[in-house]
Amino acid sequence: MIMTINSSVSSFKKVLPYALVVFFGYVGFSLPLPILPEMFLDSELGIFPSSYSREWKTTLLGIVMAAYPCGQLIGSPILGKCSDKWGRKKIILLSLFGSMIGYIFTALATDRASVACIFSGLFICGLCEGNVAIAQSVVADIASPEEESQKVSYFGWINLFTCFAFIIGPIIGGQLSNSSLVSWFTFSTPFWIASFMTFIGICIVLKFSKETRKKDEKESLGYWASFRKGMGHKPLRRIYLINFFLAFGYFSYFRFFPVYIEQAFSFNSAMLGYTIAYGSITFAIFSALFLKKIAKWMKPHKAVALFSLGLAFSFFLVLAPTSVVGLFSVIPLVGLCLSVVMTYAAILVSNASSVEFQGQAFGCLTSVQVAAEVLVSLIGGVLAGFFTPLPMIVGSCMLGIAAFILLASKRIRMHPL
Repeated sequence: MIMTINSSVSSFKKVLPYALVVFFGYVGFSLPLPILPEMFLDSELGIFPSSYSREWKTTLLGIVMAAYPCGQLIGSPILGKCSDKWGRKKIILLSLFGSMIGYIFTALATDRASVACIFSGLFICGLCEGNVAIAQSVVADIASPEEESQKVSYFGWINLFTCFAFIIGPIIGGQLSNSSLVSWFTFSTPFWIASFMTFIGICIVLKFSKETRKKDEKESLGYWASFRKGMGHKPLRRIYLINFFLAFGYFSYFRFFPVYIEQAFSFNSAMLGYTIAYGSITFAIFSALFLKKIAKWMKPHKAVALFSLGLAFSFFLVLAPTSVVGLFSVIPLVGLCLSVVMTYAAILVSNASSVEFQGQAFGCLTSVQVAAEVLVSLIGGVLAGFFTPLPMIVGSCMLGIAAFILLASKRIRMHPL
């Protein structure tokens, strides 16, 4: 018993620095989230002149929202592959440095109200953002293949640190853009702080992290070869398709729920930050309390199917309330379903991949997810211009498609690639 506890503590110490990197990375990413709707849509405080139509503003907002995942779409599989060859630590340091430069560029562009430069800065951040895929690979490195509950626990920790980031980041971001609080706070201030948080992540990796993957000289660095290898494996290809529909669903919530409540309840950036943080708190609580229990009750594919249907239903519930109290009473259901869907969808990919292919598998998964995020941002920006809740309604339909594919498959056979 004592040996088991010591082994678990030792393994968690290996993943902790990377979990902290995910935390600081997502704090940096989530700092600007509350300010984007106000920055683009507010007629008085926004960066656009009053002559711009609401439809055009939401379209530009969608384009800027797509910048970060566009960069990820290109960069994440390459970074995942490189981490398999040269090690997790070196590549995550490189990605963090690039992200820091991208946030600095975005802050300068925001001061100049240049949409094209804001897009470019966020694209650079996305291009260098390999933190999550590499952190997931570290979990796969240290988790015992025979222990499903251990893998669930480690993935749960990564998600928990992500939740903490999405609690702290939006609150701070909403306040940092409030010039009435401090006279020199502007829309660019959260991006400057994001660059600083990324720098802290660099320091943590340099000081505390240990390499969990040895260099592999046999693997090539071909992007398309890696992608084709993952897509050529039938069970993994099916799981990627499911993850695409799932990601389309939950990114419709992440991206356009703040836009919806900014319009429906006239929330400013600070209130948007508190609302996003509240949702993240519920996500964190359910991740900590229920994920391991669910692993004992049902297999991962059943959990994803059941809770994706619940998530689709919860989207309609958050669109129904006309009061803030009613809104806050239904947000926890979204947090519960998200915690299960996002964690167990990643486990499906890990279970279908060999030890040697984990980094590439999660890099490809990130590409699939961010491809969905790009489409959500571009299509959702146009749809929101006509009817603000429409992106989330479409997202709920996508979640239903993912559940149907899982339920239609009597059994997802796992032959690790």
